[in-house]
Amino acid sequence: MTAGATTRHTDATRRVILEAAVDLYLERQSDGFSVQEVADRAGLTHRTVYRYFPTRQELVGVTAARLAPALVDQRFTEVSTVEEWIDALGPHFAHTEANFKLVRRVVATLFSSEDLRFFGQDLRGRDTHRWQVLRQQFPDLTERDARQTFATLRHLTSSTSYVMYRLRFGLSPAEATEAIQTAARQIAAEASRRDRAARPARRRR
Repeated sequence: MTAGATTRHTDATRRVILEAAVDLYLERQSDGFSVQEVADRAGLTHRTVYRYFPTRQELVGVTAARLAPALVDQRFTEVSTVEEWIDALGPHFAHTEANFKLVRRVVATLFSSEDLRFFGQDLRGRDTHRWQVLRQQFPDLTERDARQTFATLRHLTSSTSYVMYRLRFGLSPAEATEAIQTAARQIAAEASRRDRAARPARRRR
């Protein structure tokens, strides 16, 4: 077998394992499956699964990371202003609420993982668009200020944040959405103020 064929075989086996794990996760709405069950579903031995994923925790973490992007609403790719981003949170969180049990389990699995690589996987593409929107709207913010503002907004407006508002603080879906949107608008308004204040100073340079 050539090196290229070996790589393709390796990738295909890994994909089959992950597809089996994802199917079990979706069926049970949780990570309550064994490596043997994944192996049986994939038509492989448990030793083969362990060859690709040395521990069950790693398999579960990768499975949750694979599921996370599929649960994310795609509407943010269409926004052209920060205000539109914030307005889109209403239908976005309704989408999250419709899949709440599964989203909660995925979030819990990712937080319990010791591998920080699972956070942010497959998110950079979507983040890039919103980062560009923020940068175009507030061009005079310093790079450091812009990145801090973006990080705060991005975290606040995530499904993870919505889940925390719902579970930790006992807010209803409408209350959680309103609280997050209100806070996001305050952050955007403050960024706008700092952006305006920075313009004269930059023009004098």
